[in-house]
Amino acid sequence: MTMTPEFRGAVEGFREETARVRRAVRQPAYVVNALGRDFRVTEEMVQIFLRQVERVLETDASALVVLRHEHGVELLMVTDDNSFSVRLADGTDSADAAVAE
Repeated sequence: MTMTPEFRGAVEGFREETARVRRAVRQPAYVVNALGRDFRVTEEMVQIFLRQVERVLETDASALVVLRHEHGVELLMVTDDNSFSVRLADGTDSADAAVAE
């Protein structure tokens, strides 16, 4: 779909009228190590992921949990047998560690 100048003007007008501003892109701040892979994620996604994992573990069941990372989305199986770790990202973390092969 191509955005015409008239349509672009309407979008910008709506943005100004509603005081909508573009959000700054959040940079991945954490690394989740799951199932032998590292996934670079934002702080918001870490919080969502950990809440979902806690819910699964409270019910003593297993379930697929969504993890959105800088290269896409993964469904991770959470069971009592799987381990996960979360750490702050630093400059030594590989930017392409989570790229699917």
